[in-house]
Amino acid sequence: MSFKYYMAGLLLAFSCTSMNTLKTCELPPIPDAAYAKGVSAPFCGYAGGTLVVAGGANFPDKPLLEGGAKKVYADIWAYDGAQWQHAGCMKDSVAYGATFQLADALVFAGGNVNGVTTDKVYKVQLVDGQARLTELPSLPVPMEQYGWSQCGENLYLAGTEGVFCCRVGEWAWKRLCALPEPLVQPVAYATEKGLFLWGGFNPETLLAPSTGHFLNLETLTWESAPAIPDDGTFVGASGTTLPDGRLVVVGGVNRAIFERALRNTPEDRIPYLSRKPEEYKFRKSVWLFDGLRWTGLGEVPETALAGAGVAATASGLLVTGGELKPGVRSPKTFTIAL
Repeated sequence: MSFKYYMAGLLLAFSCTSMNTLKTCELPPIPDAAYAKGVSAPFCGYAGGTLVVAGGANFPDKPLLEGGAKKVYADIWAYDGAQWQHAGCMKDSVAYGATFQLADALVFAGGNVNGVTTDKVYKVQLVDGQARLTELPSLPVPMEQYGWSQCGENLYLAGTEGVFCCRVGEWAWKRLCALPEPLVQPVAYATEKGLFLWGGFNPETLLAPSTGHFLNLETLTWESAPAIPDDGTFVGASGTTLPDGRLVVVGGVNRAIFERALRNTPEDRIPYLSRKPEEYKFRKSVWLFDGLRWTGLGEVPETALAGAGVAATASGLLVTGGELKPGVRSPKTFTIAL
């Protein structure tokens, strides 16, 4: 676990508060009418020390409860520590993709383009404040809502079609193996010896297992791994590797409530969507995994989100967007000091 992200220092931020020793600092909102309503599942990371948030999805006109239509965005926003700048647009409007971080660039892989899963991969660099996109070789199959992680020069994607890997610079994605069970929205964590994986929900059983899996990269066999803390789920959770090599995970849905919702009938739709955000009991805990065990770092109310964008900073974590409840997004971007 020697891989370390290239990171800038903790960004200048505003509205600092504290909760259970975890300090959160809110950044200014993205200055755009559509993004002011917040987006979920954006690309998020640091390119050459500058925070980049791109794409994502929301319901800008009418809420989902009122039959509103989802909109997906192509915009690329950059935050230099003082203000947001519109840095350009992607070639497509994309959400639910994977973000990999290089020393001076980001890699956007897969996602959903206005209802269609894509196999496109792009390298994104900032040049004089503007995004420069380079199209890389496509994924072997279209992918969205996959788990992703990286270790050294190896990039990993894990989801319903299996586990895939490529090396930076070569950009040739190779399928390593199948998953031990199909999982949508899993959290992945790559180390030098293997790949950890936690659900996610199984679209066949309509369950959100709390079990953990470990892929031995030498034998390509699956072993058991420490389960998700508190018997919960990481459906909708967001994870990233800190500069010291450990995994941090925030947010996600309540396992019991989500599993019941997967079995909802059409008649259940309106009552389910009509709840207040706190009634969905999205996870507030911040969890740390060191390759052996989970440690709870505390609760942060702002992390009760599903589908937030996350990135590691030199001092902790950056969180942006995400769902407050089904169909309703958060416009906030904030840091958590760890």
